[in-house]
Amino acid sequence: MKHSTRRDVLALGLCGAFAGWGGVRRAAAQSLPESARILVGFPAGGAPDFVARRLAEQLSGKLARAVVVDNRPGAGGRIAVNIARQSAPDGTTLLLNPAGILTINPHSYSKLDYDPFTDFAPLGMAAEIDFGFAVGPAVPDSVRTLTDFVAWAKTNLGKVSFGSPAAGAPPHFVGDAFSRQADLQLTHVPYRGAAPAINDLLGGQVSALVLTLGDLVPHARAGKVRLLAITGPQRSRFAPDVPTFTEQRVSGLDVRDWFGMYLAGKPEPQVQARVAALVRTAVTAPAYVSGLASSSLEAASSTPEELERRARAELERWRPIVAASGFKAEN
Repeated sequence: MKHSTRRDVLALGLCGAFAGWGGVRRAAAQSLPESARILVGFPAGGAPDFVARRLAEQLSGKLARAVVVDNRPGAGGRIAVNIARQSAPDGTTLLLNPAGILTINPHSYSKLDYDPFTDFAPLGMAAEIDFGFAVGPAVPDSVRTLTDFVAWAKTNLGKVSFGSPAAGAPPHFVGDAFSRQADLQLTHVPYRGAAPAINDLLGGQVSALVLTLGDLVPHARAGKVRLLAITGPQRSRFAPDVPTFTEQRVSGLDVRDWFGMYLAGKPEPQVQARVAALVRTAVTAPAYVSGLASSSLEAASSTPEELERRARAELERWRPIVAASGFKAEN
């Protein structure tokens, strides 16, 4: 009978270890739910949808065997919010919230059917976003700066419009605040999402548009629109030649928007902690970071506590801006 060598024994031990690890991995995969979903309150094709799909790619096989994006557009994102409120708090229904769901809607609606700080649980940041102010073919080609636009608009008072992806969304209030500061009397045209707004800007049906920078940069690079200003405290690396509103002496618009991830319902603390850890790993993955950058979006991460603190602080920041606009949303 052949004697076993030390090498044979080590080889057998390693094979056993790998077999055991493979069994652990298979058992972990088998314990995952079949599916989970990320609710998005806006149509496919816009920035919220894009971010959610990149997140779903990262979370598939970790949160559940398959993670899908569930678009429920309408009512400024509130349809998705209400679906989340009524979903089981088992960790399989996530909600991607643009900041305005928590920081602006409480000021816009006389009565909200959700509480932004108790009806779903924070998980962490997903992305940070600047807004751009762009003009299209309805504006003379000679208009190349915000100063040019102000001068042109003042010769056409009451005839110049700006669009946003939704009434009561942050871009709406950015455009309104600029219009009031410059005394331009711009007419606001709300759309249902980014795609129809861009189509009308390119077609000349609306003079200007305030929209997520990532939605505007490709058209600016193609020479189809002109970016005149961006929000945010400093210039964006995705449009370094475009000055901020602050640089152009428009105050109060150094805002930076964000998307946060939330968990449906009121989950148990251990469920919230487990999913928050998965989300934080997902949003720091190189493929996620580079994927967002390819669409001029900045990946961001935070703890659940940091996300809640930021939301509460910005709730107060938006209060006077919304009040000055005079806007009241229909319940």
